Amino acid sequence: MMRCPTQQELVRLSRDRFFLLKSSLALAGGSTVLAFLVSLITPADSSGPYAITAPGKSGLISLIRFGLPPEAGFTRGTCAHLLVEGEKNPFSGLIEATLAQEPDELIETWWKGLSHGNTAEAIARLESAEGTLRYRNEFIADLKMKSANSGAALQSYLAEAANFEEADYARRSALFLARFEEDRTLTRKLLAETTFRRAFAPAERLPYQAYAKDYAGLAVSVILTEWGIRGTVYVVPALFTAAIWFFVLLSFCERSGKNLITALLAFVLGIVSAGLTLYAVALQEHLAGQNFNPADSPLAQFIYFLSGVALREEFLKLLCFLPLAVLIRRTGSPIRALILAGMVGLGFAFQENLIYFQASPGTFTAWLRLLTANALHFSLTGVAGFYLWQMLHRRFRGWEEFLFSFIAVVFAHALYNALLSMPALDSYAPLSPFLVAVIAYHYFDPVRLHMETTGLHRRVSPLGIFIFGSALLTCTILVSSAVVEPFRFALGAFASSLAAMIPLSFAFISRFRDL
Repeated sequence: MMRCPTQQELVRLSRDRFFLLKSSLALAGGSTVLAFLVSLITPADSSGPYAITAPGKSGLISLIRFGLPPEAGFTRGTCAHLLVEGEKNPFSGLIEATLAQEPDELIETWWKGLSHGNTAEAIARLESAEGTLRYRNEFIADLKMKSANSGAALQSYLAEAANFEEADYARRSALFLARFEEDRTLTRKLLAETTFRRAFAPAERLPYQAYAKDYAGLAVSVILTEWGIRGTVYVVPALFTAAIWFFVLLSFCERSGKNLITALLAFVLGIVSAGLTLYAVALQEHLAGQNFNPADSPLAQFIYFLSGVALREEFLKLLCFLPLAVLIRRTGSPIRALILAGMVGLGFAFQENLIYFQASPGTFTAWLRLLTANALHFSLTGVAGFYLWQMLHRRFRGWEEFLFSFIAVVFAHALYNALLSMPALDSYAPLSPFLVAVIAYHYFDPVRLHMETTGLHRRVSPLGIFIFGSALLTCTILVSSAVVEPFRFALGAFASSLAAMIPLSFAFISRFRDL
């Protein structure tokens, strides 16, 4: 009968490189076999993203308006998503066949006006219909949008919204046009109505509330957006990646309930900093108009990443660490400052990861961000937070060191984003993992220097946590990927992701191997 290892044995094994290597290889082999079996049981669907059958009325309207069926999941469109002039509807045949089988005079008039380009005749026919008919004003508004008469379209959408409680498309389009027409008063008025707010997901309300200067409403929408993301399945990989680094960082401190509680508090403050960042993004992008533009000069693009992204994020993360820095300014130690500041950055990365995982489901995004974005954020905040604590500990002596470190952190963050996003630096993008390694070294070197050695022999090694956690994460993703895509694609993504991050992985291992 197999005996479970004791805690002391686990601590020993976490420092046994041969055991860690064997365990990782065993996990990789077992997960490959399991992924293959899973792919046989749940073969990937090769019939396409969705199958179109005879649509109902709402489905037919979606096909005409957006060129997408309801099965595509596009349920919150506005008039901005109407098929543009000259763009052929890919479902024309199905639309014509459905209308021939189930005639509907309003829809047919609207369809012909949109597809044949004779909007004036279609508008006139629809205006002669009874004004209380559902979709009449909405269809007229769509045709007026096609005629580039956005002001008249706005009034028709408002009329539809006033007559029908279920006319959410008309409400979304009306609010979009109020913003498009730069009518701040009307935008604010529409946002004040519950029916208009309910027509949008919280994240969709952010640009309108920022433009309307509805600061309180914007704060509520940010909170609802952040909370809503945490209610999705993507919280699992986000928590997984955060947990690996959480326990790696915590392993440099003496094991105690107090250290665990303060680390969790710092992590939560990092999540708060992500919410504050989202609030600032809405104001910067939708009120101040500060956005990334690929047509700008390389210098202007870099300045955007410097002042519009890096400065914003690093300042807000540091602001959320400040209460902890004040709390431990006298009784705290350098290692506590380094770890707690790093935990704030990790909490920020956790919340940011939820968005990335949602945008790239079924991929090895979690593994890549474990080594890059997670490490980037906790390292940058850890370095800047350490110098902030040190300045407070010395009663503001050494403020020059803090200022220099903060500027360096902001510049390094901006450079990382620029390497990944600027067209002029596209050929240098493969250097981004090496930049992360350099930044992480500047964090882990002082962590190693100041780490608490009391009880070290009773603590699980950061090397063991990192290697076993990384192996378990990648193997879990391999198996889950095999559920939604063919085995050869899942295995190929697994191999390429591991190969791409091997240098960065060894950079971290080199910081942990002798601890």
